[in-house]
Amino acid sequence: MFAQPPPPRLDPSARHLALTVGALVAVDVVGGVLAVSAGVNTWSEAWGTAALLAAPAPMVVGQVLLTLVATQAVRWASTGWAVAAAGVLALACLVSVASGFFDGGLGNPVLTGGLVAYQVALLLVTAMVGLLAVRRAVALLRARRHTTGRAGRRRTAADLG
Repeated sequence: MFAQPPPPRLDPSARHLALTVGALVAVDVVGGVLAVSAGVNTWSEAWGTAALLAAPAPMVVGQVLLTLVATQAVRWASTGWAVAAAGVLALACLVSVASGFFDGGLGNPVLTGGLVAYQVALLLVTAMVGLLAVRRAVALLRARRHTTGRAGRRRTAADLG
């Protein structure tokens, strides 16, 4: 009977981060299936610590949860929580990319050239998520600074006029 207002649109930094994390999850799922079908991982290894073409499942779940908070998709996520989540997500992505270079998985001898290329793609998408998480944190901090004075108090009409 009554028209409902449209849901609020996500800020571009939140939307880009959420979409890229969605792409990262898809790359991780496909990577695990690809690793099993190529015979380089078993089903139990494909998303575990021995995974060669995907992040471990706990890392993927953590990235999704951090993204939900960083984009403020959960109602209780204040700006402070969102900034912290975006920062932790960026750090997790940095660790993930760095471990890709140093854990012996990148260019593992059991992988074909195509599978190594898939690893590189996974690392590039992970790095993009990390950069977008930093961008999200900066956008949130700028928005907070815009709505509060330098001393951290909310601006009033008297401050603006």
